[in-house]
Amino acid sequence: MKRAILFTIASIFFFSSGFLKSQTFPVQPVIPYHTNASPIFGKDIVIHDHPERNQRNIAICSAFNGWLYAVYSYDEEYFQDLSILKSVDNGITWEVLLEGGTGIVGAIITRVDIIACGNTLNNLKLFLGFTYYDPEMKVSDSYIWRASADPFVIEEDITDEPNDPVHDFVFASDYLYPSGNSNPYGVGYLYTKMGVKDTLIFRSSSNGGMVFDNRRIIATATQFFHKVALSYGRSPSWSNGRYFAAWEEQPVAFSENIGHIYTAHTGDNINGPFSTRVCLDSLNSEFINKVRNPTISCQVNDADNDSASLTEVVMFEKYSPVTNRFDLAGYYNLQAPSSNYFRSFTATPSSYYNLQPDINFNHYNSTFMLTYFDQTNQSLPLLSHNVNMVNPDSWDILTSHYNDSVNITKPYPKVRTSTSKQDGMNVWTADKPNGNGVALFDAPYSTWTGASEKNSSTNGHLVRAYPNPCNTSITIDFELQKSKHVTITLYDLPGQPLKTLTDRNYSSGRHLVKADLTDLRPGSYIYSLQTGNFSASGKICIAR
Repeated sequence: MKRAILFTIASIFFFSSGFLKSQTFPVQPVIPYHTNASPIFGKDIVIHDHPERNQRNIAICSAFNGWLYAVYSYDEEYFQDLSILKSVDNGITWEVLLEGGTGIVGAIITRVDIIACGNTLNNLKLFLGFTYYDPEMKVSDSYIWRASADPFVIEEDITDEPNDPVHDFVFASDYLYPSGNSNPYGVGYLYTKMGVKDTLIFRSSSNGGMVFDNRRIIATATQFFHKVALSYGRSPSWSNGRYFAAWEEQPVAFSENIGHIYTAHTGDNINGPFSTRVCLDSLNSEFINKVRNPTISCQVNDADNDSASLTEVVMFEKYSPVTNRFDLAGYYNLQAPSSNYFRSFTATPSSYYNLQPDINFNHYNSTFMLTYFDQTNQSLPLLSHNVNMVNPDSWDILTSHYNDSVNITKPYPKVRTSTSKQDGMNVWTADKPNGNGVALFDAPYSTWTGASEKNSSTNGHLVRAYPNPCNTSITIDFELQKSKHVTITLYDLPGQPLKTLTDRNYSSGRHLVKADLTDLRPGSYIYSLQTGNFSASGKICIAR
């Protein structure tokens, strides 16, 4: 059955998604970040307007050049299918790359995932897949592929043991900060293999996903493995990098019951054996056997945390018998590669019914971004916290609700980092009046209100700001197609201007503006480049 489905999908994947010769971004103001006064989200953007479809299980990723890729599952009569899309304008408009073709009848797609890896168009690859559950046969399975991104072509089915049932899987990669073992980058995926006893398995590739030559059995279940989570972590003191896994074990197969949550990581590098697993809920008597649905994120950039190491954060749902509701809780470890010293924290109000957490590390400003479903208020908040986890129970509220529609029942929100905007971006599913789901997108940088803001200007574009995090200086790298007057201004998070980095005419071509930051305290700041009708902004982090 698997081979037949793969052939059906492959036959419709083989076509080009086009080549973008130049990149421009929407004009936008400087982005102030403070509660109840921040124009940091625009209108909910419908990724694919298809009213008759029940769209669910949305996932998103960002490529090195700012292109966004999204995948969602949908119901169509008796079938469950996939749609894969691409955006070259930071999520405002989307182009369809794939429509249908899975051929799955009578089953339910339970997870989709996608990541974009590579630092040039020549080596840009997509890794994508899905798991599904057949309620009649009481079995689940998965399909996982590698595809070239430009043009979009499925290259290979990389599913391990394709005839064995798989319950859940997830991807991670080191392509932004490759480990010492990667060439040009590494890719890993974690999955649960069903059997007499469930098995948790990790596979990795150190050659860009061309060959997955490393396979590790992490654990064998005494009960049943369910949801899994995976993250890559790296800092200068741990430049070889590690993959960090989290997973849940429950007493009943194919259920939403509560159970245990574990974590472990690869040893000396991305391909090494895994450390002894840690049962996180056993570290707090209130959590034991009352948790589910883990999500994990690790620090990955060119700066150590204050403990001369890197930070791991695991979030999950925690059931309270007293209130008969779920809330969110978590653990963090400031010396994740070398220590099992996990400390618990809570980031959300315990008086609310909070579900479906997702966490991601923004390497541009060294913060963890957290989103979840506040079922009490029918809202999707976005929170952030510095990598050092000082005052771990106190998270900055970037917004209490980035969703405009409050008609949400199972949004399963996701937060990822946009490489072009150096900021977070969110996807989720809302409910239409007819009960069908609709996949939505929004981001802190978005000011879209319903009219197209796509800027066709080719007068220039911001390339990047580096190093980020920085210490005493920052370099702004930009390019102009023609001579222009350029102003670059540095702001604090409330949006107050601090200093002008440059304000003069520049000739066509590439330019570097280096600014001295020794007079500023460690923390996060916003820079804004303005030239003619083109504007771009991003965040930088000063770490000393």
